[in-house]
Amino acid sequence: MALIGKRAKAKDSKHTTNGRNITKVALGSALLIVAAIGFAYPIWWNHRSSQGASQILHRDLSNIQKHSKSTLPTSSGAGSTCIATPGPGILTIPSLSLTAPVEQGLDNAVLDVAIGHDPATSWPGPKTAALFAAHDVSFFSHLNQLTPGDIIIYAVPCATYTFRVEGAQITSPGAPISVPNQGALVLDTCYPPNALWYTPDRYIVTASYVKTASQSPQSATIETTPPPLPSYSFVAPSAIPPQQLELSNNSQEMGQLTFTGDPSSAFQQSNDPLQVEAVGLKGWFALLHSLEADQPAWWKQIAPNIAFPQGFAGSNLSSTSPLEISENVTGSTPNSITLTGGENSHTFTLTATFNGSVMSIGQFSIQ
Repeated sequence: MALIGKRAKAKDSKHTTNGRNITKVALGSALLIVAAIGFAYPIWWNHRSSQGASQILHRDLSNIQKHSKSTLPTSSGAGSTCIATPGPGILTIPSLSLTAPVEQGLDNAVLDVAIGHDPATSWPGPKTAALFAAHDVSFFSHLNQLTPGDIIIYAVPCATYTFRVEGAQITSPGAPISVPNQGALVLDTCYPPNALWYTPDRYIVTASYVKTASQSPQSATIETTPPPLPSYSFVAPSAIPPQQLELSNNSQEMGQLTFTGDPSSAFQQSNDPLQVEAVGLKGWFALLHSLEADQPAWWKQIAPNIAFPQGFAGSNLSSTSPLEISENVTGSTPNSITLTGGENSHTFTLTATFNGSVMSIGQFSIQ
């Protein structure tokens, strides 16, 4: 396989004023150029990202609770006034069952672990226009399910801001976005949802300010504690350098990520699906490299119960149609992953199963 990847998820940044329009501009010309020339969007960070999101969420929650407890007046009236502090906080969308941390910035270092706030806009409030962005195959994967009237909540120390969804649109970078005259919150992600390739179109949700409520320790809670995340693994032949199993080092067209089974909303609206995808891709590239190198011994180690496809031994394989990925998940537990894509105008299909955190290849076919 070639050493240049074709997957890119470069995101756009957005420039916002406090007037009636929010105008989007590209998030860093460097990122846009990288996407345009086809360099891969790295995927090795997924496990760290998922853990990072959980850690940030609990850090923000702890900050809200600690600040509220230390500044709210006591029952006797003593104590200082609790004053809302604009900045990082927790975004909750009840209709999507989404609770996620929000951090300042729109670069990948932020978007890999949280929803990002556009530094060119104000933080949410009664008279400001704020913009939040996130990857589609991540926290905003269900953003297109919002409908007018749905509630969006943003919590910071000492205050909870409530917004009401006004509408949504599909647009392109640079197009103006009309926002309500009062306080507004704009949510921005790539379109279509669950696309694993570079997507220039944007999905924009606009919401108007409704009210501000005092934040108390009792209300600064989340329903469940995120469980410890397993580190999914796949045993590949030691003769294959680990970097050759990464998407960033392979020429592979990417399609969409879909789900079967009964995945939870919390699983889908996190970076966990990308973590499962990452280990699935390792198995995919391990098989392709075994074929190209004409190494039945590698193949037997990877897929001991599947016959080595002699007809493709020693071939220089090239992606000829997008790689579609389907994850079968129950709750937050992956059961299997299926990858289907074109190589040299043939359809390759791989299915791998999970035994706890260990992935093993169970089926492979070529048509």
